[in-house]
Amino acid sequence: MRTQSKIVGALVVLTAVCLASAVIAQEKKAEKAKAKAEKVSGDIGLLDTDKNYMIVVTKEGKLVTVDFNQKTKVTALRPGPAKISDIGLGAAASVQYIKKGDKNYLNAIEYVAKKGGD
Repeated sequence: MRTQSKIVGALVVLTAVCLASAVIAQEKKAEKAKAKAEKVSGDIGLLDTDKNYMIVVTKEGKLVTVDFNQKTKVTALRPGPAKISDIGLGAAASVQYIKKGDKNYLNAIEYVAKKGGD
């Protein structure tokens, strides 16, 4: 009788572990799905290459803060390679970012240099 109760107990524990694993896997999939890139267009209002963040000002006046790193894809809408530090204040930009928690992380940016500057 004791052997049967041990087997039943082991099966209950095994079932609980399997169910918990399935729930955790499903939550991770949902988290990845939430990490879909968002886009915003506007002018660069602030660019801090020391702290690796920028603020994009939309036409509606909304301020969107995004963080970046050295792997961020930067495209100048003119021939030639570009870096984050090439972007000037007031440059028109289209920004793609991923929201993680309460922060926005820059995925890619395309910009046009402000007229009168490069």
